[in-house]
Amino acid sequence: MGMNGKLRRLAPQDVGRFRDDEQFRNRMLATGFGPVPDLTSGLSILPWYVRWPMRFLLRKQIRALSQPAPTPATAPKHDILDLHKSWHGLHYLLTQSSWEGPEPFRSAILGGEEIGDDLGYGPPRLVPPETVEEVAHALSALSAAQLMARYDPAAMEREEIYPGGFEEDSSWKRELRRDYERLRNFYAETAAQGSAVISWID
Repeated sequence: MGMNGKLRRLAPQDVGRFRDDEQFRNRMLATGFGPVPDLTSGLSILPWYVRWPMRFLLRKQIRALSQPAPTPATAPKHDILDLHKSWHGLHYLLTQSSWEGPEPFRSAILGGEEIGDDLGYGPPRLVPPETVEEVAHALSALSAAQLMARYDPAAMEREEIYPGGFEEDSSWKRELRRDYERLRNFYAETAAQGSAVISWID
């Protein structure tokens, strides 16, 4: 489990709907990340006069979660980037800051406009198409070798970069380099499409 960083492409025509339509927003964030939860799993232990009203109230939510967002359609695998636990390390390497840092690098993972409710580790963020283009350009000019030259496990431990353990686990350097290449490619493809990016931690 833990805290996993995720990004998803959002077509420019859906940006307004993502801001304003909570149900659409929730479905966009849920698409492609596992089965629909069984919201009725604990109802059997309740008395019938409680169970039946609860089942009725949950029916609409279950139906909404079970259906893919109509615009865009269920996201192809390449429209979603799961950085797993690399998100914070990559943000630090890009910005040399735990949570802030200079633009446009800050927007790559932890920047953008906060939209909607807190998901547990903060609300989702929306990076508009024009900023996506700036991020893609900046990442294209920063090679993986240049990024990893900044890798300092001791400094990352001092800054409490999630999930920790960088000094003990030598595989982190390899994983961060791999995930940076994935991040670069994701932004390059997204910018080419003129799309926005949603980012969130879950």
